[in-house]
Amino acid sequence: MKRMFIAILILATPLFLIGSARAEEKPQIPPILRLQDLIQQALGKNPEIVAAKAEWLASKKAIMASWALPDPVGGYDIMGPMVETMTGPQKNRFGISQEVPFPAKLWEKRKAAQAESEATRARFAAMERDITNKLTQLYYQLYYIDASLDTLAEIKELLKKIEGVAQARYSNLSGSQRDVAKAEAEFSMNLEKFYTLEQQRESVAAQMNALLDQDPMTVIGKATLPGKPAVSRSLVELINLAVQNREEIKAAEAVASQTHYAKRLAQLAYLPDVNVGFEYTRVGKGATTEANNGRDTWMFPLRFNIPLWQNRIIPEIQEARKLEEVQNAKLIAAKNQTFFEVKDAYYRFQSAAKIADLYAAAIIPQAKLALSADQAGYEGSKAGFLDLLDSERVYLNAKLSGIQFQAETLKAYADLLWATGLDLQDMEGQRK
Repeated sequence: MKRMFIAILILATPLFLIGSARAEEKPQIPPILRLQDLIQQALGKNPEIVAAKAEWLASKKAIMASWALPDPVGGYDIMGPMVETMTGPQKNRFGISQEVPFPAKLWEKRKAAQAESEATRARFAAMERDITNKLTQLYYQLYYIDASLDTLAEIKELLKKIEGVAQARYSNLSGSQRDVAKAEAEFSMNLEKFYTLEQQRESVAAQMNALLDQDPMTVIGKATLPGKPAVSRSLVELINLAVQNREEIKAAEAVASQTHYAKRLAQLAYLPDVNVGFEYTRVGKGATTEANNGRDTWMFPLRFNIPLWQNRIIPEIQEARKLEEVQNAKLIAAKNQTFFEVKDAYYRFQSAAKIADLYAAAIIPQAKLALSADQAGYEGSKAGFLDLLDSERVYLNAKLSGIQFQAETLKAYADLLWATGLDLQDMEGQRK
């Protein structure tokens, strides 16, 4: 009896403290969160997307302005007393003129502006896909955290049961105090995992709130596991699709086209521009008796520039050629980066999916079977406590790893969609 009383005193304080901690282990989590709802919200409110869209709409307005004629020039001349003609003195002159660039120059300017607008549109679409992918990655990370918290809650109940058995065996002198202490220590270590995951959840929620442009204190709901993704297309097919659909490549192609038109425009500097006008001169009464005495005069002046200074034209052409080379190289780099991203996401998806299936079909069931056997053996005094704790750890790690590879499979699939420029409905055999 004395031994039992001492044991109760030793265990009372830690059990009380841990019991208090348990009461605060898992806060109330809001209802289920749908990924598609988050994506729609981000597409409408994310500041980066809003800015990219406004930039694209502005570039569309610039197309019309790019090939508009310069403003006409009007003038009014007041003549001095010495300006005398055969028909009389010139009093004043009115004039208006319009500069008309060589038509091919206006055409190239318009095509360059269209290419710039297309590049801006592609960057806007790429921004939408980037934000969508970031949000998707965060959602699947949130799923991993929430599922891991559920697993730790399951293990908590198991450890409570193991702790109760250890205390009962210690009370009837068939077990040791060390088993109870180890059970408490195991519980505390799992509590540490719980607190770490809680902190990670708050970080993920903060990032999601920022992408959604909502109050940073907004509570983010619980993520759930979607259907299992599958890819039926080959890697070569996905790479070819990426070349056709990837917005970053379209943007690079548009910028390369823009520099090509800019080079053509620089080469057209050898062609002259025309300036046409109309002038009307008021003439006063002269000293003659001619019939046209004092009659006003008019004329249509026609002028053009002479592209004479080669030290301006030639460097501009050379600069335009180099800029075209730069953008062509950037286009090749964008394609190479896309090839890498598609291949990387494809093999990450294949590997993570196989490992997740392995955990679901073999590792987790085997670990659970071993845990059940050791738990029954310990309760029947046929297995040691260390064997039971070891089985509990194996089962916990297997569950957490299985959840992690499920999340990695989904993340890799999302990256594959992003890298190829495809949408979910475009991927054949997307759900089993």
